[in-house]
Amino acid sequence: MSKMSKFDSDGFQIVTSKRFSKNKPTKIPAKEALIEKEETLIDIEKAISRINSAVDDLKVSNYLKEVSVSVSTLVQSKKVAEIVCFGLGHIGECQISRHQLAYLLCLKDICGTSKVLAHDPIFYKSECDILKRLNIEVIDENKEGDYIISDKEITIVYLPHCPKQLTNNFLWSNWGVKLQNCILICNSFTSLIENHPSRITLKTVPYIYNIYPHCTEIPLKNNFKFTDIFNDTAIHYFPEDKLEKLNSEFWIKGDKPQYENSEEFITSLMIEKLNI
Repeated sequence: MSKMSKFDSDGFQIVTSKRFSKNKPTKIPAKEALIEKEETLIDIEKAISRINSAVDDLKVSNYLKEVSVSVSTLVQSKKVAEIVCFGLGHIGECQISRHQLAYLLCLKDICGTSKVLAHDPIFYKSECDILKRLNIEVIDENKEGDYIISDKEITIVYLPHCPKQLTNNFLWSNWGVKLQNCILICNSFTSLIENHPSRITLKTVPYIYNIYPHCTEIPLKNNFKFTDIFNDTAIHYFPEDKLEKLNSEFWIKGDKPQYENSEEFITSLMIEKLNI
């Protein structure tokens, strides 16, 4: 029996069958290739209304139920200090970005934390205003994923379809046993490792490559009604017993990673050049 595909008015594919092909490569929504210097005006009230509708969509979905069970099981009675999100994109214009923001808001409710931070170098000023209205703190500086998590309490880091270099930088900045305090929601490490030659992955994103054998991944079924929003997304955590078995040499790290020929990764230098 073949699977029929339907699309909504925004061009999103809607799932009409429970059957999924394991061998079919996942499609990642394209990120903006260029950073636009000109500010785009956004109707803030209309955008917030659409974001709230996206939250309502997620709250009744089996997808969010699975996320909620997984995150709650990992957190248990521990306190979530903060939720940090990088790479939401244009939440005022893009339907995919709005649903990913809705996911962030749902995570906030699941964890019962008030401290939520977000950064994307392409945010318009009006989109920053939208986030502030939703009680999300905007990180102004582009540190390229260099964010230090808590030593004692849990930090949830959400990187929706972000470049692997951003995830690699985040791991570099927290390289050590304190990764046990991190729940990382991003593109599947397993998918990355299995679908790319080891020598390339080790060279380009060594921190992902090296931590992969010592983390645990919880795959999430791509069963939300729009299949191009959360595809290839997985929950990763770093069990204390695995990390503490690693010797001190494993945790030696070099200078901040540098990347060549990577158009998908927006660096702070790109932003500086844009503002000259």
